[in-house]
Amino acid sequence: MKTLPPNPSTAPPPETAAEDSFAAEAMQRELARLREMLEQNSDWIWEVDAQGRYTYASRQCVALLGREPEEVVGCTPFDFMPPDEAERIGRIFAAIAAERRPFAQLLNRNLRKDGRLVVLETSGVPLFGPEGELRGYRGIDRDVTEREAENERLRHIARHDDLTGLPNRMYLREHLAGRLSIGRRPEVLCLDLDGFKPVNDRLGHAAGDLVLTEIGRRLAELAMLQGLFAARPGGDEFVLIVPDGATVSIETVRAVIAAPIAIAAETVRVCASFGAAQAAGPEDTVDALLARADRALYASKALAGKGGEGAGVSGGG
Repeated sequence: MKTLPPNPSTAPPPETAAEDSFAAEAMQRELARLREMLEQNSDWIWEVDAQGRYTYASRQCVALLGREPEEVVGCTPFDFMPPDEAERIGRIFAAIAAERRPFAQLLNRNLRKDGRLVVLETSGVPLFGPEGELRGYRGIDRDVTEREAENERLRHIARHDDLTGLPNRMYLREHLAGRLSIGRRPEVLCLDLDGFKPVNDRLGHAAGDLVLTEIGRRLAELAMLQGLFAARPGGDEFVLIVPDGATVSIETVRAVIAAPIAIAAETVRVCASFGAAQAAGPEDTVDALLARADRALYASKALAGKGGEGAGVSGGG
């Protein structure tokens, strides 16, 4: 049987075959370059399907989660989060997916394979099929643990008193505003240390700071035991917020403050005046509530006469 020569009408010209081969090689080189970029990128690149299961994970998941890509594919992001975080992020992502929209800089806490907590910042865009159906998401994660720890440190400094560590005036107002906004009716208990100036005059400001620090520690402990919120707005003034359902008597607070404080060879005792105000309802404001408590405090001080008789310093412990 004779072998027929190639049909010139169907066989590609030699130059066309060479061009196709060159194009295929170029595409392979480009794919290899893109794959290398994906694997060397400092961000973790991923894809999930419509059910939120990972279908692709670049090798950066090893650095971020301590897990190989094959340990990640088939799981969901929520499988690597603490339960409370998985619930919170799950609600957020469900709303995002329902609207089929992109998202950016979503902070979420994750557990590495070794048990350490890592904070990731996640961004993603939706992927759609030919009929417009949502096929999943493609996105990136980056490790922002150190950045968020520093931000948290700065937030703490901004909202806490640097001497006692108690919440400061700004945090106090935030706390009260939050309680009032959800219809709670907390009680505000203001207290002012009577005769604190003689302690500073006799022993110096360093000793005065030690007294304030000790009073702050005692009030923080009382707050923790009885479910209160303790703050130091400034000076020798402190505030306790008593939430709905909790109770604390002024006598209890007075006893906590009146216990002696040892400073070197001296024993310091202080007392306090008190003023209380109860939130009237959701129409109440932070300013109005604090102002009523302040007026009650100064009325109490005026009724008692000049403060100071309850504060004193004695030698010998």
